[in-house]
Amino acid sequence: MKIVHISCVAPPDSGGIGQSAYEIVRHLRLRGMDAQLVAPVRRTSDTVKDEPWVVRLPSMIRWGNAAALSGIDPLMAQADIVHLHYPFFGTAEAVAQYCIWHRKPLVMTFHMDASAPFPLGLIFGAYRIFAQTAIIRACKKIFVSSKDYAEHSSLGGFFAMHPERFVELPFGVDHAMFKIGPDVRTQFDIPADAKTIGFVGALDHAHRFKGLPELLRVTSRIPDAHLLIVGDGDQRRVYEAQANQIGVMPRCHFLGRVDQDTLANAYRSMDVFAFPSTGRAEAFGLVAAEAAACGAPCVASDLFGVRTVVKHDETGLLVPPRDEKRLQDALTSILRDRALRDRLSRHAAISASRFDWDRHAGRLVEEYRKMSQ
Repeated sequence: MKIVHISCVAPPDSGGIGQSAYEIVRHLRLRGMDAQLVAPVRRTSDTVKDEPWVVRLPSMIRWGNAAALSGIDPLMAQADIVHLHYPFFGTAEAVAQYCIWHRKPLVMTFHMDASAPFPLGLIFGAYRIFAQTAIIRACKKIFVSSKDYAEHSSLGGFFAMHPERFVELPFGVDHAMFKIGPDVRTQFDIPADAKTIGFVGALDHAHRFKGLPELLRVTSRIPDAHLLIVGDGDQRRVYEAQANQIGVMPRCHFLGRVDQDTLANAYRSMDVFAFPSTGRAEAFGLVAAEAAACGAPCVASDLFGVRTVVKHDETGLLVPPRDEKRLQDALTSILRDRALRDRLSRHAAISASRFDWDRHAGRLVEEYRKMSQ
């Protein structure tokens, strides 16, 4: 059985959609499936080679994570099942249309609702009414990281009418990589006795909902805390300038894009992981799950979907989105209270076992085989 996964981005380019799609395809192949990942030509200029099963296609039009891929039809023609990772504006529409016309089975992993301020938000709204509705209806199965998010997302109405088409399938963690280990914060120029808050996310315009500006302001009001920031993007200089302006730059450590080993070490060096996302574009929190596997408790925004990953007062603390006072109080309480921090850390590492890529791939194989019968 040949499965073609289509994603708006793939590593080493930043983005949770691409990272998840990559891990899904990798684990499907470990199970003997003929799976490949199709994505746009990478933005980065590094010399890291793609795996042979990653296919890069050019696009005549590309804006942010939106792209109209060229040459995708022959790849879909060879597939037994097409698996779309959504949203992928500019390509999802053509994929759905192709599958309808050629009676090709189409499934979708719905990652999140795209959101934006006015006036782009109005365009997204119109798109959901017209294009997204047709794309969703074309899918035989829709995989969601949590039904909690599906119920409260733009899929809510369709979910209520067609629950049989939905499969709850949380994303996974590479437990061989992300696990309890030694604290090496001094390698990141953080004093051994300093309290450390962590943040991991793309520092680009498309991921402005991650809440880093709010976190920088909050960190400036926690005098002895250092902020370890992993990620890169076109907004990095903006965030560095903000850190300088508010006087917190001496306690900020921008690592940029790092490899998986360094990321795991960064997680292990955090006293608390901050996940202060600000809106509906945040649907799960893969980095929060990875941090938990490394024993870092999390302070996260109380958002649909995210609250299925971070359990309040069990693996971390939940606070209202954009509430900087509550975010500061929660971070401070974990940094100051060693007993609380140890309890949350212990439960976080245990709870992270729920998120497993091999289990995720196994369930997908079951669903693929049901469709092929």
